[in-house]
Amino acid sequence: MRLSRFLNGVLFLLLANVLCGCGNSGGSKGPKTVPVRGNVVFTKGGDVKTLASRQARIEFQSLDQPGVRAMGMIGDDGVFEVATVAESGSSIGAVEGKHQVRLLLDERDERLVAPQFLDFQKSGITVTVPSDHPIEIQVWR
Repeated sequence: MRLSRFLNGVLFLLLANVLCGCGNSGGSKGPKTVPVRGNVVFTKGGDVKTLASRQARIEFQSLDQPGVRAMGMIGDDGVFEVATVAESGSSIGAVEGKHQVRLLLDERDERLVAPQFLDFQKSGITVTVPSDHPIEIQVWR
């Protein structure tokens, strides 16, 4: 469990470098991606501003390309954008196809959402990239 959290932290730091322009520039060999922007909304209980203040992240896991994941920070208004970090490089956005979705929170903050939203398989949330409509991720506490 701790190793998984450590690896998530490393992935987050790499993602932060990509998003702030500190990663590969111009010559990125990352996977082919398309921009992904969406919104996290609480349907009952909870507050998205609290998630943002705790540096909550959203993560997409490709079902079509196992092992390829995209991650992004959740903003005060619930808006997120994702970037993909892979062995081959990094790219803004997510690979095309179906993805499972989960939220990533520090262990002490996991109580802010219902437990199923912390696990790809249990969350029940799948999205298709690119999407014909705005991506809205509905969660509750």
